[in-house]
Amino acid sequence: MQRSLTQFPCTDAPGLVAFWRAEFIEHEVPPQEPEPGVVLADAGFARVTVRAFDGIGEIEVACDDPGVMVDLRSGIDEHMAEFAPTLPPLIWTGAGEAGALPPTFAEARVAGCERVGASWLRMVLTLDPQHLPRFAGAHWHFRLLRPATPGRAPVWPVLNARGTINWPKGEDALLDRVYTVQDLDPGAGTISFDIFRHAGGRTSAWAEALPLNEVVGVMGPGGKAGPEVGAPGDWLLCGGDETALPAILRGIAALPEGTCGRAVLLVGDAADRQPAAARGLDITWLFRSEGATEADLVAALTADSVPAGDTWLWFAASQQAARAVRLHGRDGLMLARDRLSSTAYWQ
Repeated sequence: MQRSLTQFPCTDAPGLVAFWRAEFIEHEVPPQEPEPGVVLADAGFARVTVRAFDGIGEIEVACDDPGVMVDLRSGIDEHMAEFAPTLPPLIWTGAGEAGALPPTFAEARVAGCERVGASWLRMVLTLDPQHLPRFAGAHWHFRLLRPATPGRAPVWPVLNARGTINWPKGEDALLDRVYTVQDLDPGAGTISFDIFRHAGGRTSAWAEALPLNEVVGVMGPGGKAGPEVGAPGDWLLCGGDETALPAILRGIAALPEGTCGRAVLLVGDAADRQPAAARGLDITWLFRSEGATEADLVAALTADSVPAGDTWLWFAASQQAARAVRLHGRDGLMLARDRLSSTAYWQ
């Protein structure tokens, strides 16, 4: 793995370690503490190690993907600004070429947009073929970038000399939203994804205006994918609201034959019930039009009994709901961390 390192003054070593221990837990990567003053998280594709000694803090990122490396360094910068607001921007080794576009960035054009059910719009983007292969991998989520000011020519993020990303500000600021790739067509050079239609949604309002041929930016993919199990025959309990539906439906379709379990999905009304490749799961749809709420979603998930053995849980919705389901999985079902994912997709 390639390595990138940063050092900075640190007068609160226990606080630094505690802060990053909590961050690793929040991101569902179990922290390891091999010795005093050291905490690390290993996600397989990347490892982050935090050390504190003799008034110095040190963070090392190990990763083989240059794009993931830049994203991790940038994310660490943001978190360190929370821990120590007066700390100057971090300077990383192996920074790369200042002014270049980030490795995971690509320009794309809007090729189409159509209604899916009552509450969704499916958008199709064309990309240069060189960028398509990475969207066929294990990560499905990407960032859609476009100018926050309508009609303004886009100014894209670039790398800086510190090893992180400079984002446009002021009138050049970008709207930055995360979506899940639903389909990739190498022959056509396209990816497609679903946008949830909701009141006041700037992206959904833009998409409904059919902005054909408009240039946008995409960054990624990255982040965890969706519901998964370890092997055929495992049992899965999963659920979520509209914001999680694209990830859940794609995850269910990718499950191995023989998977058992249950999925509970909260959407607007029956017209939003999309085809789902059940893969052995019993799928329950809850409709807001019939009075269902997020509380009902959580109740349905936490009331379920699950078989002993190879059980997995995946959930995403609001922060409050994700916390309740995470506690149920950890304390009620006694699931190991690697079999439990309950994520806040919104506040």
